[in-house]
Amino acid sequence: MARIIVIADTPRPASIDAPVLMDEEVKPDHLADEHSSHQIIERVAWAVLDAQEVSRPSWAN
Repeated sequence: MARIIVIADTPRPASIDAPVLMDEEVKPDHLADEHSSHQIIERVAWAVLDAQEVSRPSWAN
């Protein structure tokens, strides 16, 4: 199966994993109709926005 994974693109030592904000298995059924497709896109958008927050420098908050 396919997966959608969203991680924050932050500078970090190689020994430290990036925060995973979305890790979801995607099946063809998830894209079978407009409603399901919109739900996947909405979850990806939320994860991307969360990644942006995580990636923002702490002095910018």
